[in-house]
Amino acid sequence: MKYFVLTFLPCLLLYPFLIKLFKKYHIGQFIREEGPDLHGYKTGTPTMGGILFAVFGALSCFVSGYTIDALTIVLFAFIGFLDDLLSVLRKKSLGLRAWQKLSLQLLFASILVFLIKPDTELQIPFTHGRLDLGNLYWVFAVLLIAGLSNASNLTDGLDGLATSVFLTSAIPYWFLLGKSADSLILLSLCLMAFLFYNVKPAKIFMGDTGSLVLGALIGTVAVRTSTELLALLFTSVFIAETLSVMIQVSSYKLFKRRVFKMSPIHHHFELLGWKEERIVQMFSLTNLIVSMLAVLGERIS
Repeated sequence: MKYFVLTFLPCLLLYPFLIKLFKKYHIGQFIREEGPDLHGYKTGTPTMGGILFAVFGALSCFVSGYTIDALTIVLFAFIGFLDDLLSVLRKKSLGLRAWQKLSLQLLFASILVFLIKPDTELQIPFTHGRLDLGNLYWVFAVLLIAGLSNASNLTDGLDGLATSVFLTSAIPYWFLLGKSADSLILLSLCLMAFLFYNVKPAKIFMGDTGSLVLGALIGTVAVRTSTELLALLFTSVFIAETLSVMIQVSSYKLFKRRVFKMSPIHHHFELLGWKEERIVQMFSLTNLIVSMLAVLGERIS
């Protein structure tokens, strides 16, 4: 009940007021010009909705004793807030430059890894084997947190997509890890309330204020619980979205050819004629299946 009162309930009740406030002050989304033409109607939809679930997610984590996880939410929400704020002020989709955003992500990820002081051994999924990376582990851990933050940010392109994929990652991950990963459930409860207003047609978007937080929190929990490689399985769709961008960019630069109609890959399916709702459903279902297989694999190994 305490979790419910700290997370789901206040978010559910406060989002209508936040939507009204953002509409009044014209804090709306600017759709990037290179995006699909299908998204033109979304211009002006209130954005930065992640600020509410980030505040209550961080607060509930702090009250519950998950200080580093609370700090993760605050730091990465701060990056996203700067990006969204600049976008609103400039009245275009570009906020922070890519190098500025990445620099802050790497800096904050480094601080988090330093505070966690993790073991330098990686647990090999579904086995009892371990791989000691030595000093290279610190680089790996920083890249994991920053990389998953970017991955969830790239996934946030359709109504309800990033939220649904996060929930199908975080909840099974929590089932496996238990109390040590309660922060995932706390943020999930906030996001469940947000989803009421984010399903198509979305009344509000999370913006980078929210999307950068999702992967970062999973990455931090992974480093803190020494389940880094498992985290990659629980975030399979986030990883696929990132790989699609990397493949598209590399293919075009090397061969002047595009592998996908558009990246991230959810836009490819849009241009193939899939409805937004179907993409969200199929991506979330795929992520849930892989996550459940990861849970089963760990339980029987």
